[in-house]
Amino acid sequence: MCGIVGFNGKKTKKMERMLKSIHHRGPDDSGMFESDICSLGHVRLSILDLSSHGHQPMKYENLTMVYNGEVYNFKEIRDDLIALGYTFTSDTDSEVILKAYHAWGIKSVDRFIGMFAIAMYNSESSDLVLIRDRVGVKPLYYYFDGKDFIFASELKPIMEYKEDLSISKDALNAYFQFGYISSNLSIFENCYKLPAGYYGTFNANKCKFELKEYWSILPFFKLPKFQKTETELVDELENILIDAFKYRMVSDVPVGVFLSGGIDSSIVAAILQKHHGNIHTFTIGFKEAKYNEATYAKEVAEYLGTKHTEKFLGAEEAKKILEHYVDIYDEPFGDSSGIPTTMVCQVAKDAGVKVVLSADGGDEIFCGYNRYWETYKQGKNIFKIPYFLRKTTARLLDSILEFTSGKGINSKLKALKDLLPSPDWQGFYQEKVSFFRSNDLKSLLNRKRLLDKYHFHIPNTISPMEQMMLTDYHRYMVDDILTKVDRATMSVSIEGREPLLDHRIAEFMAQVPFEYKYRDTDSKYLLRKVLERYIPKEMIDRPKMGFAIPMSEWFEEDLNILFKENFKKENVLEHGLFEYAYIQNIYENFNKETILNSTNKLWFILVFQLWYKRYIHKDNG
Repeated sequence: MCGIVGFNGKKTKKMERMLKSIHHRGPDDSGMFESDICSLGHVRLSILDLSSHGHQPMKYENLTMVYNGEVYNFKEIRDDLIALGYTFTSDTDSEVILKAYHAWGIKSVDRFIGMFAIAMYNSESSDLVLIRDRVGVKPLYYYFDGKDFIFASELKPIMEYKEDLSISKDALNAYFQFGYISSNLSIFENCYKLPAGYYGTFNANKCKFELKEYWSILPFFKLPKFQKTETELVDELENILIDAFKYRMVSDVPVGVFLSGGIDSSIVAAILQKHHGNIHTFTIGFKEAKYNEATYAKEVAEYLGTKHTEKFLGAEEAKKILEHYVDIYDEPFGDSSGIPTTMVCQVAKDAGVKVVLSADGGDEIFCGYNRYWETYKQGKNIFKIPYFLRKTTARLLDSILEFTSGKGINSKLKALKDLLPSPDWQGFYQEKVSFFRSNDLKSLLNRKRLLDKYHFHIPNTISPMEQMMLTDYHRYMVDDILTKVDRATMSVSIEGREPLLDHRIAEFMAQVPFEYKYRDTDSKYLLRKVLERYIPKEMIDRPKMGFAIPMSEWFEEDLNILFKENFKKENVLEHGLFEYAYIQNIYENFNKETILNSTNKLWFILVFQLWYKRYIHKDNG
C-alpha cells in the first residue's frame, strides 16, 4: 500500500511538501519523477518484494508510473507477458502493471484482480492516465480548474499545492445529508474523487481532462438469473470465495483479519483458517453491553482456533483518537465507527501485522442491512399512491410544518413529507437514509438542498431491495465504508484488504435470484449457507449489531466538553456557513434529553468544526 501524487508542470518544493503530507501511507521509501509538463510522486509501504526493486516512480520505455494498491494475480499476468517477450527484474506487481499497460494499454485493467489507483504518464503522447479499481477500494482525488491539474491519494497533498481552495456547498449538503461526501464530490470546489471503475485522461499539452467508464456492476444485473439448485449456488459461491480470499493472502509480511463475530468477518476468518491456517484475528469491544460484539468474536475465534486479540474502547481512549481524527480523515467524515476502526488498526500494528483483511461489502452484495426490508415495507405502501397526489400532499405538509415551526410537530410527519415526493425507489431510499432532511438542512445552512441528481442510474427493472443494495454499493460503501478503512489503516501504516469486494463475487451475486439473498427474514441467505459449512448455525443466528459506538452515552458525559467548546457562538460564526440558532436549539435539547438522531447531527457539526479549525483556520495545536 502506498500514496501517490502528481500535477502538470514541475515544482520540486511543492512535490516535497505533498509527499511529506502522506508519509504515513508509505514510510518505507519515496520517489519523484519530474518533467516540464508532468511530475509524479510516490511513498511506499513495502508489502511485496521488500527490496529496492519496488521503488517508484517506475519507468519502462515511454511510460512512467506511480501506483497504490495490490494486483493479486500479478504472477499469472507476468507469465502471459513473459510469453510475449517481456523480462522482469523484480517480484513486484508494480512492474507487472507497468508492462501490462505497455502491452495492452487501458485494456490491461480487465485482467487485474485487486485494488488499485494508478497514474500512468506517457512521455510520447503527453497523456497522464488515472485509473481507479472497479469497486473504489483505493482512493484517488483530482483537482482541475482548467489550468492546474493535480491528483493524490488523499486531499492533504492537494491542500499543500493549492492554498486558495473554496468549500463546495454541494459537498457540504451531501456531508450533512449522509454523514460523508458522496457523488464523487470533495469538500472543495473543482476537486473530485475519480469514480470507481473509471479512468481519466489528462493531456498535459492541451490541458484537457476526459473521464471514461471501463467497468460497472449494472450490466451483470441485466443478465438472465442463474437457473441452478441451491446446492449448486452454494458450491459455486464457496469456490469463488476461497479463490478470492487466498489471493488476499499474497504478501511478504504478516497478515491479520478484523473479526466482529458477524457473518461477513466470520466467513473470511473461517475460510482462511481452513485453507491457509495460522490466522491472527483482532476485535474491538465496548463496556456497554448493547454495543459489544467482542463476546461473539471471541466465541468464533475459539471455535476456529485463530490467534485472537481483543481490546476494549472507552471514552478516554476515544477522546485520544478524536484529537487526531481530522488528521486521519482529511475532509469532513461523520461515520463515528471510524474511532474504533482506528483503534483496531493500532492493535493490529502493535501485534506486528502489516496487512489486515476487513470483511466490508457483504451487506451491499449479499443483502444484509435491516434498512433494506424496513424501507421496502414502508415504500411499497407509499408507491401505491399516485405520484401527483404524493407531491400535492408533500407541499401541503411543507406549508403546515413551516407554519408550525418550533411547535413540536411529530418528527415522523416531517420524515413523511420528505419521502412522499420521491420519484423512484432509488430516491426514496436515499431520502430514507438521510440524517439531515430538507428542512433541517435549510435550517442549518440557510440553503435548500439541491435536487440530488444521481451520479449513477439504476434501472427500475431491478427489484426494489436490490436497487437499495446497488445504491449503497455505489455510494455508502465507497464513500463511507472504504474511505474509513483506507484512512484508518493508512494512519498507522498498515495495508487494508477487502476480500469480499473481489469483483468476481459481485458479478456472480448479480445473477443470483433475489430469493437466495433475502428469504423469510433471513438476510444474506446464500452466504449463511456457505458459512454453515464452517461454523455451527447457532453461532451465527443472532441479530445484526453493526459497528456502532456508545455516542449518546459518551457525549452526554465524558465528551460533552467537545460540544461546549466547538459550539461557542464565535466558533460557529467564524466561517459563516451555519445558522447558530439552529445548532444552539438542538444542543440545548440534547442536554435535556439525549436522542440518537440529535447526537448524530451534533456529531456531524462537531466533525466539520474540528476539520475547519485544522485545515482552514490552520490551528495545528
